[in-house]
Amino acid sequence: MKVVKHPGICKLCGQYKDLTSEHIPPKSAFNSNTIKVFYVDDIVKQLSETTSKTSWNEQDLQGKIQQGGHKRYCLCRACNNNTGQWYMRTYTDMAKTFHAMIINDGLIAGHPCSFIVRGFYPLRLYKAMMTMLCDINNDCFGDESLRQFLMNKDSKSVNLSKYSLYMYLVSTQRTRICDLSTLINSHRPEEPVMVSEVASYPIGFALYINKPESYTPFGVNIDSFASFSYDEKGEIDFKNVPYVDLNSHLPVDYRSKDNIIKSRKQSKKVMENNHA
Repeated sequence: MKVVKHPGICKLCGQYKDLTSEHIPPKSAFNSNTIKVFYVDDIVKQLSETTSKTSWNEQDLQGKIQQGGHKRYCLCRACNNNTGQWYMRTYTDMAKTFHAMIINDGLIAGHPCSFIVRGFYPLRLYKAMMTMLCDINNDCFGDESLRQFLMNKDSKSVNLSKYSLYMYLVSTQRTRICDLSTLINSHRPEEPVMVSEVASYPIGFALYINKPESYTPFGVNIDSFASFSYDEKGEIDFKNVPYVDLNSHLPVDYRSKDNIIKSRKQSKKVMENNHA
């Protein structure tokens, strides 16, 4: 009798199976080092208790140590193997390409960069990112058509009026994995922003669902990658791609250390005035 070690619902096919450990991003895409895992609620609580701690000095923060990179039990063996072969190899190749560019061109965090990438598979890269975002969320966002889009490597049928995918470059050896979150704009509370994000050197990407027209996401939009065929190579001219440090554990927060410190001081001052 076969022993089921990690039973659960596969995040991709939706079937109840024995789940396998999956690296998010792929292990070969610079995701093999020991990391410290933090949860947003815990981080907010720890940082609110004192101003001596900072979100980028992880030694001062309590978290869960995970060896061998960020990984989760989220896919069954068949889905893990298929998406690994179909999509993740392209993602790894792109990560290595960006790494070489960062090193050779001496990119500086905080300065956008422009470059041309030739001879890669845009649809495979798009599907790799979408697969990882489904891995960290539930039931393919409740969208059966998205499930079929990812489970059929040749499919180009994805609802681009619903999904908006943005990419940027990451300079720091820090991973930020955020499942679907809702951001409220104080100026437009009637237009919440729903977003999920995966950021790990050297690539970050965020998926916006039903993005309000008034909201301008961070990064460059890569929805056009979904128009390519599975075996079609592309030449993409990337313009003004952000290259940033990750100084916060909050989703789509790209503030500099100075801006974070300034914001914390302002928040503290407001709280003190309210209690005066």
